[in-house]
Amino acid sequence: MIKKILSDFAKVPTHILYLLGAVFFIQLIDASLFILFNFHLKKMGYADSEIAHLISYKYAAVVLFAFPLGLFIKGRKLVQFFRVASILTPILILLVLFSLEYGYTTLVYGLVFLFGMSAICISVTAMPFIILNTPKEQHSEAVTLYFQVFSATAFVSGMLNYILNSMAPDFFTEGVVLKIFGILGFMSAWFVSKIKVEENISNRVPIRTFVQAYDWKKIGIAVFPTILIATGAGLTIPFINLFFLGVHGIESKAFSLFGSLSFVLVTIVMLFVPAIRRRWGYNVIVNGFQILAVFALFIMATTEWYASWEWAATVAVVAFLIRQPLMQVSSPAITEMTMYYVGERNQEMMGALNASIWSGAWFFSSVIFGFLRAWEVAYVNIFMMTVVMYAIATGVYYWLIKDYERMKEEAPKSL
Repeated sequence: MIKKILSDFAKVPTHILYLLGAVFFIQLIDASLFILFNFHLKKMGYADSEIAHLISYKYAAVVLFAFPLGLFIKGRKLVQFFRVASILTPILILLVLFSLEYGYTTLVYGLVFLFGMSAICISVTAMPFIILNTPKEQHSEAVTLYFQVFSATAFVSGMLNYILNSMAPDFFTEGVVLKIFGILGFMSAWFVSKIKVEENISNRVPIRTFVQAYDWKKIGIAVFPTILIATGAGLTIPFINLFFLGVHGIESKAFSLFGSLSFVLVTIVMLFVPAIRRRWGYNVIVNGFQILAVFALFIMATTEWYASWEWAATVAVVAFLIRQPLMQVSSPAITEMTMYYVGERNQEMMGALNASIWSGAWFFSSVIFGFLRAWEVAYVNIFMMTVVMYAIATGVYYWLIKDYERMKEEAPKSL
């Protein structure tokens, strides 16, 4: 079985692998920000509410520009957008870090906003490029590899920080390590330069007719559970490191280590996603895994109630390690299914809306998190909001998958 799985992954086209290489080095910056940036800001004296406010600027940029970009890229070659992202993203994150270091606080907010704008040039365009320029029989593997990149970057950034901090903790501070990842981000430009393919592009849609050009009802149905998942995730994921620091006293070095281990589990489990999906269908891979992930998040959050117990931190870490692969493993299947569900003419718009929704939800969630923490609302109460939203979204996905299966039976040649 393993040999067959690896053989299927080996069929993914070379130009897609180069795109994934570019995404890896850009995402390496984002992964290092997820693991280290909050710790870095904490040590600079920022409060939880101030950290949430600063991070919200990144998501605000995506909210404002992802949707217009989704309209703009329709009928255009997408490699040119990869080039912009590969150059501007590392430059901007380095400017953010140096501006923080020299106390240019106002400038930092603007640079974080521009960083968010540059990142969408690949986050919005990568998935439509993959769907359009990969044979359909390799879609599952290509989409899974795309999501594997996120796990791989989280592992690499976490382990590298752990190793460097173990070697020379006084020198390799969070700020220094973040700069290293910013410099490594320039490697993405080399991978983009190696993408040599005659692109398949979608039909261009004039801006004045875009309302009639898309099936908005179908798109709306497909994105509704994403809104719930993204909003819930925005209240939790960017601030999990603050939870472990504030509740269980776990510093960035330890968080980097078990964060990396969690993404090793994600990587291993994701290898089996295409095979599981083909054998048992979308409901098992999406809803089955998400239900278990929601339960693990519930257990992790409740450890704040008994944080003084000596094993509480261990329970929280184990629940976190279980939750990560279970929740992440459904992402490729959800993306693939919703792209098929909305149909080819809606796929670029679906990609743009997904990016916009995730960042928009995380923007508003970051603002809400900042207010809640300023009012001293406990982490467990905030995380329980996420649990409820995830649970509702799981029910919606069950209905959506059933509707997709009905559509496929009615029109088997078009889906």
